[in-house]
Amino acid sequence: MRTFKLLGTFLLGSTALVSSLGACKWTEFDDLEKETWVSVTTKPNGDSTDYGVAIQRGARISASGGKLVALGAGQAQYTEIAYAANGDSDLAPTALKLNTQFGVGNLDPQPILIADPASDEVALVTNAGGQSIAVLSGVGGLVAHQVFGPEQPEAAAYMLAPPRLDTMAVHPSQPIVASGDSVYGTFYVAAPAAQPKCQLLDDVGMTMQIRAVGGAKITDAVTDDVVVWASVGASNPVGKLLLYPGGVFNGQPPVGPCASGTSGPLPLSMPVDTSFAPGKGSQIVMIDRRYALLVGRRDNDGFLAIYDVTTMAGGNRVPTRLSAPITLPDLRTAAVLDTGAAKYVVAGYPGSMVESVKAGKVLVYPLDLTTGIDETPAMTLHDAQPEADQVFGRTVAITPFNGNNVIAVGADNEVFLYFRTALYDETRP
Repeated sequence: MRTFKLLGTFLLGSTALVSSLGACKWTEFDDLEKETWVSVTTKPNGDSTDYGVAIQRGARISASGGKLVALGAGQAQYTEIAYAANGDSDLAPTALKLNTQFGVGNLDPQPILIADPASDEVALVTNAGGQSIAVLSGVGGLVAHQVFGPEQPEAAAYMLAPPRLDTMAVHPSQPIVASGDSVYGTFYVAAPAAQPKCQLLDDVGMTMQIRAVGGAKITDAVTDDVVVWASVGASNPVGKLLLYPGGVFNGQPPVGPCASGTSGPLPLSMPVDTSFAPGKGSQIVMIDRRYALLVGRRDNDGFLAIYDVTTMAGGNRVPTRLSAPITLPDLRTAAVLDTGAAKYVVAGYPGSMVESVKAGKVLVYPLDLTTGIDETPAMTLHDAQPEADQVFGRTVAITPFNGNNVIAVGADNEVFLYFRTALYDETRP
C-alpha cells in the first residue's frame, strides 16, 4: 500500500492538506496515518503485467472494512483486495489465474466486469474461444458459464428476466450478453437445449450494433425489461436508445417470445436519438432500475447523459433526458456515488493532462434525479505524483467500506481507494 506523507503537508491524492501541528518529528508519521485520505494498492504479484485493468465492488454491504475485486491482464488474474476497518489492505486468498483455471486468454483492454444489484455476485464476461463467451461469476470466487454462438461480448448487464415460457420457471438475476445485433441469456442452471438468442431490430426494422445494455423496471414491478443503446448505420451512424421486452433474455420459442429469432422494441415505446453514436466500450449504468446513465466512447470523444426510461408521452413510453450531455474528451468509464446526502457521477478520464503530464484524472459531477447532471465538477481526483501514461481513471467503482460508499479508481498497476474526500467525511474509525 502506497500512501502520501510529507512533513507539515499531507498529500491526499489530489488534495493537499496543510497541517497545523507545528514542528513534527519524523518518528510521529505512523501516528498520522489517518491524515492520509487515500491508499494505493500496487501490483500484488508477478502474475499480471497490467494490474487494475478493471475493478468492481465486493459485497454490497460491509459494516466493517470492505472488499474490492480487481483484475489483472497479461496473465489474466482475478483478485480481491480486502480492506480492514482501519484502512489496512491485503490480498484475499481467493486469487485465480484465469487462463490456468478457465482457459481465458488475453482480456479486452476494457474488460466487462459487472456487479449484480440483487446480490453480492460479480461477473467477468469475456471471449472463451471456439465461438463462445465465458461468463465467470460468483462471490469470493468464480464459476464458469458459457454463452454459445458469439465470439466477442460487446456489453452485458445483470437483469431479472420474466419466467421462461416452457417451464414458467423464474431464474435469478443473471447477465444478458450483447454481441453484434443480438442478445443472449446466460443460464446458470437448467439451461435450454439451444442457446437463447434474440436478434434486436430497431423501430423501423433495421439491424444495429448494440453497444450497451441495462435492466430496468418498465412494464413490471418485479422483472426487468431491457434498455439498449445502439449505433445504427454504417457511414454516418446515429445513436438510438431503445426499450425491449425482458423476454428477449430467454430467446426463441419454446423458451422465450423471440419469434423467428428477432424482436422489435417494446410496444408503444418510442426510440430516442441520443445525438451520439456509441462506440466499443460504452456503458449504461442503471440507477434504481429506472434511470439510465449513458457513458459513451467513440474514438477520443466522450458523452455523459442521463435518461429516465419510464416516462410516458402521448400514451407512449419515451425515455426523457434530464439534462444536457457532457461531452469532454478522453472519457473511459463512470459510476454513481450515493453518499446518503447526495449523488454524484464519478467519471474517469485516463488520457487527461495533469500538471503538464498525460496522467489521467477523475471528475465527480453532482447528480440530481430530477434535474440531471451538473456539468461543473464538485471534485477532481488525480494522483498527487502524476506520471506519464498512468491512465488514472481507466476504471472506477463505488464500493462499501465500514458501512459507507467510497470511491475506488484504477490506474496502471495501481488501485486507489479514497477513505475520505471533499464530498464525504472520514470513513475509518
